[in-house]
Amino acid sequence: MIKIKIYAVFLFCLISSSINAQVEASKTDIDINEQLKSVKLIDWSRFHASYSATNNQQLAGKILLNCNKYALTNWWKLRGFEGAPASDYLNLKGITEHFIRPIAAEAEALAVSLKTGLYNEAATGVPVNEAESKTVQMIRSLAHAHRANSEGGWGKHWQSALWAGYATSAAWMMWDKLDLQTKREVLAMVNFECNWIMTNKGLPTIKVYRDRNGKIASPGDTGSEENAWDGLILGVASAMMPKLYETGKWTNKLVSLSLNAMARPSDVKSDKKYNGKPLTEWLVGSNINEDGTAVNHHFIHPDYMVSAFELNSAKYFWLANNKIPKAFTLNADLVFHALADLNFKVGDKLEGGTVQEPGGTIFIKDSGEVFYPLGTDWGKGRRMHFAMFNSIITVFSLDKQVKQRAEQWQLLQGRVALNMQNRFNDGHTYIDKSEDNYVSREEWVANKAATSYIIETLKIVNKPKFTNRSF
Repeated sequence: MIKIKIYAVFLFCLISSSINAQVEASKTDIDINEQLKSVKLIDWSRFHASYSATNNQQLAGKILLNCNKYALTNWWKLRGFEGAPASDYLNLKGITEHFIRPIAAEAEALAVSLKTGLYNEAATGVPVNEAESKTVQMIRSLAHAHRANSEGGWGKHWQSALWAGYATSAAWMMWDKLDLQTKREVLAMVNFECNWIMTNKGLPTIKVYRDRNGKIASPGDTGSEENAWDGLILGVASAMMPKLYETGKWTNKLVSLSLNAMARPSDVKSDKKYNGKPLTEWLVGSNINEDGTAVNHHFIHPDYMVSAFELNSAKYFWLANNKIPKAFTLNADLVFHALADLNFKVGDKLEGGTVQEPGGTIFIKDSGEVFYPLGTDWGKGRRMHFAMFNSIITVFSLDKQVKQRAEQWQLLQGRVALNMQNRFNDGHTYIDKSEDNYVSREEWVANKAATSYIIETLKIVNKPKFTNRSF
């Protein structure tokens, strides 16, 4: 009798558990069904209308097409994707950064090129239908391999919100080419990563370099780029589904992350309003120095002075023809002046070291070359993030002189990147790690080129609209 009762209890618990699981699954289905209906498709017709190209847009387009050529040919082979049937999921071979991020970056770069009408099979040597097929296959594979859809998959990782942002952006652009299952898996990935970021990744607070009292809270390590990449998935989701009930919460969190990413110490006490609240109410602390420089890897690092801008979500709101949160523009001019006008004198002691020869400004007048005052641990061959930063500054700044200077440097720095690509027949950028030792350096260039191109094209076809309202 006792055994029968125990078995009955066990069976009841098992059935209850199954019912609960089905209920939870049902709730998820309802949420995703609502999200499917709320996706705002991008109006690509404006990109195919007649317009006059600018020098910077044409340059960004050439760089992006070279990246596309490499991605569809030698890169595809190096990844081991050659011969994989288009209907299969690609074997991503891992779940950490250099297995996921580069594929997501290349998918987004190809989607930008294909959907804006830039893609040119004469330039890449790959037919449009094959390029579309490979892009969709990468998107399908990334979404399916996420832990929201596959046990033991990627996600809920230090940087995974960034990868999910790239993958979701690519999926949104290629939405009309995706099957229903892939769309559902993309949205499951979005929900998973957005919900995780809403909790600060389970941490007690948003990451800052200095706390509200000005005390260094994270020695040698700004939280600027981390806050920005955490916000990327929130930005894509908010732009993609602007009327969804979650979007207000997601956008509000995105504004908070963006402001904290680019705040300086004096901003902590500022009453200036950004998206509905004074800065002082938004900020947990600050992540850049008062002069616009940023410390990362334990020294003043120009690459990380522009990181929050290269990971900025403005282009997603703009693509959807939504108003862009003013929060994204915080301290944009300050950082530009730090790069263009701050004079570093040889021998001066700064955070993390002593200024090296020859001294001067980081952006060099009438040149595409760049000066790293304390050196760099990535490589001096990087240019696309600076060119892309200048593209963004021309949108964010209200100062005509800053805009003109930024446009000129964007052209000069972009030409350096294009000349580096022109050394090779397959369109890749670097000789080897001596120019940039980041493992996914080629995919990094593709991502920056895609951002530059989409911004330069949007500037021509659709003026940006900013909003300071709350979300």
